[in-house]
Amino acid sequence: MVSIVTREYSPEIARKLQGEGRHPLMARILASRGITASTQLESALSGLIPPAHLTHAPRMAGLLADAIAQQKNLLVIGDYDADGATASAVAVRGLRMMGGRVDYLVPNRFEYGYGLTPEIVALAAERQPDVLITVDNGIASIEGVAAANALGLQVLVTDHHLAGDALPDAACIINPNQPGCDFPSKHLA
Repeated sequence: MVSIVTREYSPEIARKLQGEGRHPLMARILASRGITASTQLESALSGLIPPAHLTHAPRMAGLLADAIAQQKNLLVIGDYDADGATASAVAVRGLRMMGGRVDYLVPNRFEYGYGLTPEIVALAAERQPDVLITVDNGIASIEGVAAANALGLQVLVTDHHLAGDALPDAACIINPNQPGCDFPSKHLA
């Protein structure tokens, strides 16, 4: 049997959204989903938060630019889920468009575990990279980053998952959820 659940919403916010031109029903739906102003629904590029506001973004850009200029071998390590596959494709394509020597690895998490594990580092090392770039993983990969560092590999972590009590000893970490990052959008994927 299907049950209909009525979400709670703020009547004041719904009235405000109506005053901004929203249909009364749509105003209630939006208010029940946490929308407090019509400006939150803008999808123009001008409404996006500049990525440079992510903690360490300028440093990451510099490290990647240097690696490309020095023709270092870059290896993107992603996950096979929707955001991991998308991030892997965007990273590989973007870095190649900038002249990077890029390969990718999307390991089977059921065989090698999730994140940058020491086993994945060993698998990655067979490809002789200079730089490992994680996408959609790495924020909790303390042992894997340590294994990569021990092999002399530079590790750049890009992730959006919640950080643990300790961060990996990567050359650079981009994650809106890492401690000290006040990037306003914590739900990037």
